[in-house]
Amino acid sequence: MFSKDIINKLKIYYRSVDDNIIKDFYIPVISNAIKYDRSVGYFSSKILVSYVDGLKNFIKNNGKMRLLISPSMLKEDILELDPKKCAKETIINLLNLCNSSDDIVNISSKIFAKLIHLNILDVKVVVPKNKVGIFHEKISIFYDEANNKIATNGSNNETLNSVSANLESFNVFGSWNVGQNEYINAFENSFAKTWNNDVKYYDVISLKNAIEDNLLSEYVTNDSIESLYHSINHFKDKKSSTDNSENENISLNFTPYKYQKDAALEWVEKKQGIISFATGTGKTKTAIYAIKTLIDKNLSKAFVIVVPNKTLVVQWYEELKSYFSNVVKCYSESPHWNRELKNKIKYLKLNKLPNLFVVSTNNTFFGNKMNKQIKKLNNDFVFIADECHRLGTDRYLSQLKIQASVERRMGLSATPEIYMSKDNTQNLYNFFKGIVAKYSLSDAINNGKLTKYNYYPIHVSLEDNELSEYKKITNEIVKLWPSFDEILDFDKIPKQAQIKLFERSRIIYGAQNKLQKLDKLMGSMKNSKHILIYCGATNVNEVSDDYLDDETYYDKQITMVNNMLMKKHIDSAQYTKEENEHERIDRINEFKNGNLKVLVAIKALDEGVDIPEISTGIIMASSGNPREFIQRRGRMLRLYKGKKIVNIYDMVVLGESPSYDGINSTEIKRIREFTNNANNKAELEIKYKSMFYKYLGDEVNE
Repeated sequence: MFSKDIINKLKIYYRSVDDNIIKDFYIPVISNAIKYDRSVGYFSSKILVSYVDGLKNFIKNNGKMRLLISPSMLKEDILELDPKKCAKETIINLLNLCNSSDDIVNISSKIFAKLIHLNILDVKVVVPKNKVGIFHEKISIFYDEANNKIATNGSNNETLNSVSANLESFNVFGSWNVGQNEYINAFENSFAKTWNNDVKYYDVISLKNAIEDNLLSEYVTNDSIESLYHSINHFKDKKSSTDNSENENISLNFTPYKYQKDAALEWVEKKQGIISFATGTGKTKTAIYAIKTLIDKNLSKAFVIVVPNKTLVVQWYEELKSYFSNVVKCYSESPHWNRELKNKIKYLKLNKLPNLFVVSTNNTFFGNKMNKQIKKLNNDFVFIADECHRLGTDRYLSQLKIQASVERRMGLSATPEIYMSKDNTQNLYNFFKGIVAKYSLSDAINNGKLTKYNYYPIHVSLEDNELSEYKKITNEIVKLWPSFDEILDFDKIPKQAQIKLFERSRIIYGAQNKLQKLDKLMGSMKNSKHILIYCGATNVNEVSDDYLDDETYYDKQITMVNNMLMKKHIDSAQYTKEENEHERIDRINEFKNGNLKVLVAIKALDEGVDIPEISTGIIMASSGNPREFIQRRGRMLRLYKGKKIVNIYDMVVLGESPSYDGINSTEIKRIREFTNNANNKAELEIKYKSMFYKYLGDEVNE
């Protein structure tokens, strides 16, 4: 009940610059009410944070709240939808903030969803029929158990800004005051007519009619209202209401190395370019330093980061959200990303967000849903492509042309060259305007930014049937491609010859003797942990357009390796594209803490995954593409406390007969590359001197 103390203190007029509206009006009035009707243009669930203390008592009083709101959409979006769809989008936009990376927005939105779920709050959306005007009424009516009423009429919306930042005012009416019941009755009548859809030129759509029964359950947390209140109070202590200010103070939790800072500032000045750093030397942190520089100088507010796989989406998301509030994950395992992104872009355009970060897989980024949303930014964003070489296919390069109007473009890659395709390499360089900064593997090792490594090639010979099959396919390739021995771009090789090259490489990848060598090697590592085994894609059933980077054909070798480890009672798990996000994260964490001694992978760990604990690497198979083994080596060399050196074992197929010449020439290139920066380089130079000379010519002297 509205006590005498509340009634006596109640003013007839409140103004945000003169009064503490939350403390002096909302909290005491809501605390003592059992019913609250609110008719308002704009509503934000974040308002619940401000008067959460009053809301707790309102719920204890078995209070009921009815809310009439305007669509939370831009005018052009309203024009595209019928009233029911417009109402649905409005409700979903509010509910979707449950996925926000901003803690207070996240929790207040969960409270909003919980209040609806518990039938404490009922919501209706007022949509203009003529698509011209908007519902902008601002009245509220509070009732206590004795049917005393307090009503307001004024300028403020039901948003945090309206009560804590904007200059707003409203009049207050009490049913106990002589002559004021007439006003309150008029407000009640207006609210009732609108609530009952008895209002000209507008459709009033209820929440229950706008969304499916099961949709709300997607957003409702299992947390109790009490625990959500506790969380809100915890974060209120950490954050103030200045979260909506135009500038977001950014303090990085790392100090960039000189080469990272120089690269970032060079890119900021030139606006475009590829940062080509050795794997493991901090490309992501360099990009974040560049982002901070742009924000500090007020040069950019929106950033779109595209990455090749789901694991990298999660890693970028986690990294960014440690500094920034508004980060959206866009990929298949985040089913509501489109709604969240649409909402965030809307608020960014209305200057209600300090900045926006979009992290997307390549496939999602080039899809129609993303394209529709990104267009709304009018090219006013920074485009960052991690592992940008993965965009160097004909399909992606043609789609990439759409982004050519974006002024700021950054590529990140340790290996930006496209394997066996000079044309696509040049097209990629043209888009990003070449390489803006480099930091090599030798520089990183010599400067102590990567761990030193010993390299141990393990010689493997083919079985007679494998060598026979290899020769047979080679002859078929020669017939299909008479210029077989010439160096050409891969896309100039006939398609059937490409397929045969792929089939032939699988023989080398899956050589049976590799498993025997691995069995013996693992027997000598019984007390070791943090071992990474890279398997090859060896089972050829069909070939996709992206077969050079495909993981479809993994089941033969990786299955046999997994079975062998199981028989040896070695705790291990596989890490491939077949596992979902949660499985991948769990397996990496178990590997890091030592519960899993071995992680078995194909290509999913080639790019971007940060597991610095790796101390031993075993390469069961590697393609002729330098990018693959360069990425894998860098993955193993990341710095880690107590890790002084990494041991890399490489299964290489070599033979002395002329039948092996083609195989030797491919495998020796990898041995040469690993030897160049190995800690045991001197002994490797001696051991392979003759082969370096025979197959690499004058490269032996490099």
